[in-house]
Amino acid sequence: MAPHPHLGWVNPVIPHESADPGTYYDPVSRKYYTFVTNCEGVACRCWYSDDLCSWTKHEADVLPGPHPAWIGEGGWNWAPEVISAPQGRPGHLMYISCKDKSTDKQCIGVAYTEGGPLGPYRFISHGPLISHGESGGCIDPQPFVDPQTGKRHLVFKNDTDKMYTKKAQLWIRELSEDGLGFAADRVALQAPSSKYQHDLLEAPYLTYHAPSRTYCLFYSSGTFTTEGYATSYSISRSGLHGPYVPSGRPLLYTDVPRGIRGPGGACVIQGVEGHWFILFHSLEREGGARRTCIHRLEWEEDGTPRLPGRPCEGKRIRLGAEHEDDQAHGFPAHPNETGKSPMMGGHSGAVKAGMQKVFNALK
Repeated sequence: MAPHPHLGWVNPVIPHESADPGTYYDPVSRKYYTFVTNCEGVACRCWYSDDLCSWTKHEADVLPGPHPAWIGEGGWNWAPEVISAPQGRPGHLMYISCKDKSTDKQCIGVAYTEGGPLGPYRFISHGPLISHGESGGCIDPQPFVDPQTGKRHLVFKNDTDKMYTKKAQLWIRELSEDGLGFAADRVALQAPSSKYQHDLLEAPYLTYHAPSRTYCLFYSSGTFTTEGYATSYSISRSGLHGPYVPSGRPLLYTDVPRGIRGPGGACVIQGVEGHWFILFHSLEREGGARRTCIHRLEWEEDGTPRLPGRPCEGKRIRLGAEHEDDQAHGFPAHPNETGKSPMMGGHSGAVKAGMQKVFNALK
């Protein structure tokens, strides 16, 4: 495609702590809203944009409290996702990870605002929507509307038995019509499948590719404070419940020459002029701030996702010229450009150094 005449971005597009970005498009205001894990002393921070490229911080806490008694103290509000209220009701629902005081584990709660996406939101349940404190709790909710049925579901992370397990960690469960309960039992979607994932999956994000009738599940793996954190995907061509077949290698991973470290917590959205984008956080340094980055996403005819060029920090990338600008900025050749898999070597020393912590288990 030809480069866009004026749209482009410089990562990180949100150059402040903004982990686990969950992005929602509001057709009324015609803006994009990105909600992030608690930071800067607020329970939920939000940023908004007209084009996904330039962002403005909303100064107020969109989940200000007071919070109900069942929620523990200490700022454990993670990975918020917002969706329009169901059943024709005005307003929006927020699904968010929070601390279940009764178990001292993370759970998933629901908050509501009768207004626009900026809230303020108030928790509306008398307890967690889902907890599973006995097996470590639940985190990283994503409300997903199945385009084939119109039904709403919740995608989330829960360890089957313990943290760091080879058993299923990512799940889906049909929501009730009001979005405040469940209409069916949960179904397992994904367990760790590769050594580089270190038996830990989280941050699931489900999408649907209509032309191929394919479901694509994105998710993070590894420890989020390290450069070994990465984003992978699995594909189902057999319906919402799968089976989901893993890609075998990550889509996003540490790339030190391009400034990308531990990319994860991703969401996917169709945005400007119909283009698809993936938003994710990248570490400033190991153990440092997680800042939101963006890159355009493309789909193969069979529903397989791919990235044109590679995401980078500190350099302007034009929409539609991602590969061209990556080369123009002088970055080392990427394995996909040489036909070599990043798991099999054959790439430049600089790129290999940046990827080493992701693939050290495979070398």
